[in-house]
Amino acid sequence: MSSRLAPPRMPSGNVNVQAPPEIEPSEGGSSLLTSALPMLGSVGAIIMVSVSNAGPTGWITGGMFLISALGFVFVNGWRQRATRQASILSSRREYLAYLAQLRDTVRTAAKAQRRERNWRYPAPETLSYLVEDGTRVWERSASDDDFLTVRVGTCAQPLALTLVPPELPPVADLDPVATTAAHRFIATHETQPDLPTYLRISQYRSVQLVGDRVAGIRGLARGMICHLAALHSPEDLQIVIAASPESLPQWEWAKWLPHAQSTRLHDALGPARMIGSDLDTLMRMLPSDLRERPRFSAEGSAPAPRPHLLVVVDGATVPPSDSVFAGGLQGVTVLDLPNTWDDNDDVSTARIYVGSHTAEVAEGRTQAESITPDDMSLVEAEAVARRLAPLHREGGGGSVARASKRQQELLELLDLPDVRDLDLERQWRYLPERDRLRVPIGQDTHGAPLILDLKESASQGMGPHGLIIGATGSGKSEVLRTLVLSLALTHSPEQLNFVLVDFKGGATFAGMAEMPHVSAIITNLGEEISLVDRMQDALQGEMNRRQELLRAAGNFVNVGEYEKARKNGRTDLPPLPALLIVADEFSELLSAKPEFIESFVAIGRLGRSLHVHLLLASQRLEESRLKGLDTHLSYRIGLRTFSAAESRTVIGVPDAYHLPQEPGGGLLKVGSDDHLTQFRAAYVSGPPPARRVIAPSDDASAAPGAARITPFTAAAKQLADPADQAARAAAEAERRAAEAAAAEPEETRSTFELAVARMSGIGPAAHQVWLPPLEEPATLDQLLGKLVVSYELGLHAPRWREGRRLTVPVGIVDVPLYQRRDLLTLDLSGAAGNVAIVGAPLSGKSTAARTLVSALALTHTPHEVQVFVIDFGGSFTGLRDLPHVAGLATRGEPEVIRRTVAEVTSLLNAREAFFRAHGIDSIDTYRLRREQGVVDDGYGDIFLVIDGWATLRSDYESLEAAVQQIAARGLSFGVHVVLTASRWLDIRPNVKDLLGARIELRIGDASDSEIDRRAAGNVSALPGRGLDPSGLQMLTALPRIDGDTTAETLVDGVDDLVAKIGSAWQREHGPKLRLLPERLPLDELRAHPAADPEHLLLGLDEAELAPVGFDPEREQHLFLYGDSGSGKSSMLRGIVHEITRRYEPGQARIFMIDYRRAHLGEIPDAYLGAYLTTAEQASGAVTQLVEFFRSRLPGPDVTAEQLRSRSWWTGAEGYILIDDYDLVATQQGNPAAPLAQLLAQAGDLGLHVIVTRRSGGASRAAYDPILQGMTDLGVTGILLSGNPEEGQLIGKVKAIPSAPGRAQVVSRARGYQVVQLAYAPSTQDDEAL
Repeated sequence: MSSRLAPPRMPSGNVNVQAPPEIEPSEGGSSLLTSALPMLGSVGAIIMVSVSNAGPTGWITGGMFLISALGFVFVNGWRQRATRQASILSSRREYLAYLAQLRDTVRTAAKAQRRERNWRYPAPETLSYLVEDGTRVWERSASDDDFLTVRVGTCAQPLALTLVPPELPPVADLDPVATTAAHRFIATHETQPDLPTYLRISQYRSVQLVGDRVAGIRGLARGMICHLAALHSPEDLQIVIAASPESLPQWEWAKWLPHAQSTRLHDALGPARMIGSDLDTLMRMLPSDLRERPRFSAEGSAPAPRPHLLVVVDGATVPPSDSVFAGGLQGVTVLDLPNTWDDNDDVSTARIYVGSHTAEVAEGRTQAESITPDDMSLVEAEAVARRLAPLHREGGGGSVARASKRQQELLELLDLPDVRDLDLERQWRYLPERDRLRVPIGQDTHGAPLILDLKESASQGMGPHGLIIGATGSGKSEVLRTLVLSLALTHSPEQLNFVLVDFKGGATFAGMAEMPHVSAIITNLGEEISLVDRMQDALQGEMNRRQELLRAAGNFVNVGEYEKARKNGRTDLPPLPALLIVADEFSELLSAKPEFIESFVAIGRLGRSLHVHLLLASQRLEESRLKGLDTHLSYRIGLRTFSAAESRTVIGVPDAYHLPQEPGGGLLKVGSDDHLTQFRAAYVSGPPPARRVIAPSDDASAAPGAARITPFTAAAKQLADPADQAARAAAEAERRAAEAAAAEPEETRSTFELAVARMSGIGPAAHQVWLPPLEEPATLDQLLGKLVVSYELGLHAPRWREGRRLTVPVGIVDVPLYQRRDLLTLDLSGAAGNVAIVGAPLSGKSTAARTLVSALALTHTPHEVQVFVIDFGGSFTGLRDLPHVAGLATRGEPEVIRRTVAEVTSLLNAREAFFRAHGIDSIDTYRLRREQGVVDDGYGDIFLVIDGWATLRSDYESLEAAVQQIAARGLSFGVHVVLTASRWLDIRPNVKDLLGARIELRIGDASDSEIDRRAAGNVSALPGRGLDPSGLQMLTALPRIDGDTTAETLVDGVDDLVAKIGSAWQREHGPKLRLLPERLPLDELRAHPAADPEHLLLGLDEAELAPVGFDPEREQHLFLYGDSGSGKSSMLRGIVHEITRRYEPGQARIFMIDYRRAHLGEIPDAYLGAYLTTAEQASGAVTQLVEFFRSRLPGPDVTAEQLRSRSWWTGAEGYILIDDYDLVATQQGNPAAPLAQLLAQAGDLGLHVIVTRRSGGASRAAYDPILQGMTDLGVTGILLSGNPEEGQLIGKVKAIPSAPGRAQVVSRARGYQVVQLAYAPSTQDDEAL
């Protein structure tokens, strides 16, 4: 398969020029006469009018008629002429427009023709650049049409398109302007000036360059020789120069040409240069079979012998009979520069007469053709020759590495030294454009290197994208490793980077991570399928990054233009290396993620301009999965396949199925070419051969380590037979190699491992397309940066205090699309001040909440932030001593849990009143003024953290509404709610809408995700992994500042965090949670400054920590439920003490129904009305009491004023206290039942009924007349400790297990309250309840 670059297309065909338009014939006088006839007919009428009207009027009227008729004739004639002229001009314009359009077509063709001629026959001054580029050097072979053609100059040549003039009728009246334009168009474009012209030297036995201008003759000869040498390999063309001694200095430059080096004789400098004056010596240097060639024949049908020999004769004495130097053998052309010449009758001899400015080219006696001859200077010729010199190795092929039937090492194919001796910095220093992305990967069946060129076809490559398919054991992995290593050894990281993808375990690319070229190694995608989406984002991000770089650098069209500008002086541009994406097992990748084909197609479409190359590899190929990608796969490699059908799918024929069983063998197909190249890939996974040894110099006089410098001349010195030298050198090399092998230890590392070790750390590291997935959580010290200690601020992060307050980092966000990681930050200063952290069990919810609290503690002082925690999971125990934690309630402390919510509610209410009193319009104003020292209510921003929202909802239903109110109102006053839940469904919508900041960790059911259901399915089980609000994967940080990222020692890290923050804070601590006392002596309650002496004090309110009582003027009754030991009797004793405090002895009387005699002796005699201990006593006493209080009912004569002041009766207030009402109201009867009829009017009668009973069975006793009456009247109810299974006892409130004296109070006036009832000790036993 030829690797020659395709030349520009030469246009061909005919262009038929349309005929110019004909001129419309003029109507002449006939048209005017036709218009005048009606006028002549009207003359009689004019005369009659003039005669019939005698006088001036008749003559004037007739004259007017005559003038009108003449005017009509004139106007009609002018209109006809103008119409004809307009038609002619219109036809002319159309034809000229047609010629203009045709001119563009012809000029385009002429440019293409000139481009094709200049491509095939470049000007002499451009040859040095062509050789420097290297892409087209020695591109011509015997099968090419332009083989052995040589440029000699320029001349006018016919246009590639044939301009066919129009066929015109014999008699045609054509538009002269259009006709002239057509003639000038054809005359101008049918011949193109200054196009390169050439000679085919194989058709001539001799080409003579004659003339009086010797410098011009030699300049043309140099141009011809350099043209042939640049485009023909030394295997196809050899050049021998026979010159007179006087002329030899003019040919010294040719010693550098590989074509002028003998393949037979050597001297001390290497192959002998075939340049000299002695024809015998030159003849010894020529091929041995040269004289055996047949006589010259221009029409010879037999294949021409190779190599073709160009004999340059400049003044040397050549016998006419010499068939080599005088010409006459097939495959030999003499370029003769004679001093004298005569007429040329030989058609096999071409003669070019070089004049002062032009030259005449003639073949035999044919008419000479005038050209402008080429002229190449000595400097230009030597530049071409010197650049060709290193491209050929003695005895080699047209490329640097020679063909060999033995399996060569990759380093040999690359013409590099032993892998252990590589100097990669030097190797990477210069790379010709021709060799960019062009490397050998093995050898074809002839032993020649198989070159794989990944450049796009427009750059004469095979790429940019390709496919490798090979069954198990076919050597697919080894081919990939060989290709990657070959590219890495020949390209620096500034020229090429790799993205290596393996859907399976990654064995193919094992050990490549140390190569500086590697931008990413992505493996084990099959084990964590979420990484596929991440890789898709990373590749798309790289495409976007490259497009942005091109746009920002100056809207470059492609990376090639960008790199060209960078090399031409744009030092501000960073290198933008090509990127090769190798995807192994891509079929399995597409099976798992079929939509990934869209990314491959995008790379296939945009990769050409962005220099992103794609190489897909797999064991099998399902072509239906490619979905349009196959049109972008310009080269395909088929290794041994599982079936003939699979081979046919890959390369179009079943040959890959029949490849040998040895791994590494394959077939290469490029584009739509049906030609297949069989090859065997080089093996790089084994140890390299023994190190090659360089034999020391034979010069005994040379000092050790000294180098001998011998001038390189055209003249040969000490000619020798290379065969003998080679035999001796081979024997010596074998001996020294054996010695070296014995001295050097056996190498166990593979060529690949050694090469990677040599490359490691050399050159700039590749741009990282793929950052490692988020697997190891960061610590807060890594996120916050430097932590410092000061007296004012304690341990804090200065960088975060400079920004917006209440903005803290809590994790890291993975942004593969932009190839970076961002901080996951929460801004709690505004509408997102409430936070929801949702995740499945063991997903890291509690840790995330602790991280948030710890981050607040490291960025704010205990005076700026106070945190109240309700911890149902036990994770916050380690943060209890944190100065910022105002209170911590655990699952086993229900009272503290309720108190925490109540405290935050109280603080919220107090702050609202504070804002109103001080004219503060927003929390931002408060923060500013508090920082300035203007206002301060004792608190900063308050956080209520609830770790386990579902538990709070189920076990503390009454608190859910309170928390909702805090979340709804709190942000305006600096009060925040942070809660964790296992599911979003655990949070009611009316609460969820109030949580502006949301952290979603891994959830049990991805369909429940509030952010992105598809992305939620890709979140791994690693604790702390989740989604940020935009759907990107993130990993929350650990609440520690010791840099240790292991989860097993997190408890130690938390303790260390708390200890460091605590020790650094030397100022007074912030406010703490105020708790209700477990026992509240009645005297302490009475001493409270907020106690109202007019009320009967009951206890201390949990929310406000203020006294709670009831006003007997407005509330006449009270009932209480509670289990045994919950404080019922203590409450009654407290009521008794409060009655005796508030009333004088004559103002109140107490009637006690106490079957258990628990209060015997507790009521002072001055206040005791009756102490009833049996049903009989109670029945009679209650009847009397009912009658007594009936007597206080207002009569008909009571005035309104008396009703308002309750002055129609006088006497003491009556307090009926019933303890253990469940013993009083039984199935046998209820002595107290008659009191029910007076409950509604008790306020007018001075009657007060206070009832206590056990909570057990209370729900069934709710229909008791007294309890039912109290419920209907909205009497204040008190619920002490009890069993929640009793159901709703007072309104919707259930009993809960509580400490003695801890009560739930429900009243119409105050709503729901939690109260610690006052403790009044018994006079019998201070410890009795």
